Amino acid sequence: MATIQELREQRETLFKQAETLEAKGDALTAEETEAWSNLVDQVASLDTKITQAEAESQAAEDRKAKMASLRDARTGQRRSAPNEPGLSDIRVTKARFEDDPKVGFKTFGDFLTSVRAAHTPGMSIRSDVGERLNFLAAISGMGQGTGADGGFTVPPEYSTTIWDGAGTESDSLLAMTDQFTVTGDSLTMLANAETSRATGSRYGGVQTYWIAEGDQLTGSRPKFRQMKLEPQQLASLVYVTDKLLQNSPVALEQYVSRAMTDDISFTVGNAIINGTGVGQPKGILTGTPATNACRVKVSKESGQVADTIVSQNVLKMYARLHPRARQGAMWFYNVACTPQLNQMSLSVGTGGQPVYTPPGGLSSAPYGSLLGLPMMPLEYCAALGDEGDLILANLKWYATGVKGGIQSASSIHLRFDYLETAFRWVYAVDGQPWLQSPQTPFKGSDTVSPFVTLEAR
Repeated sequence: MATIQELREQRETLFKQAETLEAKGDALTAEETEAWSNLVDQVASLDTKITQAEAESQAAEDRKAKMASLRDARTGQRRSAPNEPGLSDIRVTKARFEDDPKVGFKTFGDFLTSVRAAHTPGMSIRSDVGERLNFLAAISGMGQGTGADGGFTVPPEYSTTIWDGAGTESDSLLAMTDQFTVTGDSLTMLANAETSRATGSRYGGVQTYWIAEGDQLTGSRPKFRQMKLEPQQLASLVYVTDKLLQNSPVALEQYVSRAMTDDISFTVGNAIINGTGVGQPKGILTGTPATNACRVKVSKESGQVADTIVSQNVLKMYARLHPRARQGAMWFYNVACTPQLNQMSLSVGTGGQPVYTPPGGLSSAPYGSLLGLPMMPLEYCAALGDEGDLILANLKWYATGVKGGIQSASSIHLRFDYLETAFRWVYAVDGQPWLQSPQTPFKGSDTVSPFVTLEAR
């Protein structure tokens, strides 16, 4: 695992590469633009890792101080005063597991089975296992005298592994967003107040003029709005049966890790699309123009049959996608739309180009493509015929704030009479679109947005 200094050096190298490309301005080629975007994403990811590593380092210092205090309290010893007769100095050493993020457990399953053994009457555990579990109990301040006094925190590396899977995997919607690390209760940022690309309205009021020699310059200024990301707590409680705990630790680790990673990804992804914005992120489908909805909703065709998607729907949706959001945009759809996509006319006009290209066969994209853009099926897209069954979006125009990593703990008592152990996971995340509303284009009147949907049919 890389040290904090190594992560900082990696970030500095990547940031300088991004700065070099950015300095070229409008001279950037498509390949260089994509390379710049990848570098920025990597820098943001490293920022998150550095913040987490710094938090873990601080937690280690806190554990060291707490363990020193606990050792002195347990032995009744204290440091001798200068020249005090009859007492010897007590040397405080580093806690045995302080620098081990796994706290000596070989796998996550190994930790889970040890928790069960420690809480089950009549079962004995090795002294070193008990020492490691007591170390974790001391971190959380839980009682450790008997099994009834409390549970144990999950070793930090296993919590981080689950978070990395949920927050950074390629098929995670959270990983596709413009992600920020929040260290306090909230993060307030200046956002672009632009609502129109017309001259004099770009960036809320910036305007550039052609001037003749000796002319006086005309001043202009941008307008900003404040955007606040206030991470909201998301909690999950997983019950694991004693029977499963008695099986292979490897199988147990796979089961719990897979369940947690999948459900975190699902819950956050659903919030990015459908979140109410009250106690959770604000989804791209939330609100109306009167309540600062960012999306553009394209009207259905005159006389269009219910629960259908036709080529003209797709073409009009693409026309309303913000030009600057096209690179990196994707189609998201409910799997119930698949028959409609397959039945859609494969060409527009005589000799036209394909509109929908199915996966495999004609296409090398994993989920097929629509007007050349990749497609991804999502469970949280609306049912066929409702707004949101087909969405055209660039999620880099959606900002998310994540606060630290996952906080976790365990208990055998919540479901004691069911022979189950409970594992609890809590973390905080928030999100909202960067834009408050669709934008009026420089030429024309039809508004554009990085998020486009189709009216209910």
